[in-house]
Amino acid sequence: MSEETKNVDMPECWQIAEKVIGNSDRVLLYGVPGTGKSYQATLHNLAEKQKAVTTTLTEDGSAMELRGHFIPNDNGSMTWMHGTAIHSWITGARLVLNEIDHASGDVLTFLHTILDDKKFASITLPNAKQEVVKPAKDFTVVATMNGTPDALPLALRDRFPVKIHIDRIHPSALKKLPKKYREACDTLSVITDDERRTSVRSWYEFAKLSKVENFTEQDAAQAVFGVRANDILDTLENLEAR
Repeated sequence: MSEETKNVDMPECWQIAEKVIGNSDRVLLYGVPGTGKSYQATLHNLAEKQKAVTTTLTEDGSAMELRGHFIPNDNGSMTWMHGTAIHSWITGARLVLNEIDHASGDVLTFLHTILDDKKFASITLPNAKQEVVKPAKDFTVVATMNGTPDALPLALRDRFPVKIHIDRIHPSALKKLPKKYREACDTLSVITDDERRTSVRSWYEFAKLSKVENFTEQDAAQAVFGVRANDILDTLENLEAR
């Protein structure tokens, strides 16, 4: 458990995640956005001197971005540059794959090899040396997604033996808010109804604007939450009255 949250009640999902990240080679964190999945995947329990390499996958992405490609030099020659996944592989970094469910077909196919068991995995790079690379001992992957694992192709889903449903905001994110906003944020940011769900980012902005001179809490709520401003303020008032 991180130093900043050791005295804060830790939700069960995060208790499990913090024990697993850095100790399991391949971990999938899934759940609604804004709970701290990517932040914790990038920073929590890195090995000594280990770095985290983060990439966000999109439907337009190419495997080249992960594998590597040639770049032109000033003299007209070409130099091979490793992509984010291969760089992580050979340096033993932690590769954080955000929005893995949005990956293109080209990227998904490439990930099958990247996510193979380390003792079997190898890739021949299409560079001048036809270099064969293998993952370093410390190489690990943490992937995140806002949907559920069954949205992934079976072959990819099977490569994540650990899948954790993150259904609460990480306490370190809540601690950045004034105490009077934390419970409402914690409740309203993880509900599954997209129209009613708020985000931690919106609560951060609401808290900041509420401190602006000549800007009331009502003004801040209207600016951030729009038509839901009164509902948000009523929720805060009810929680405070308990």
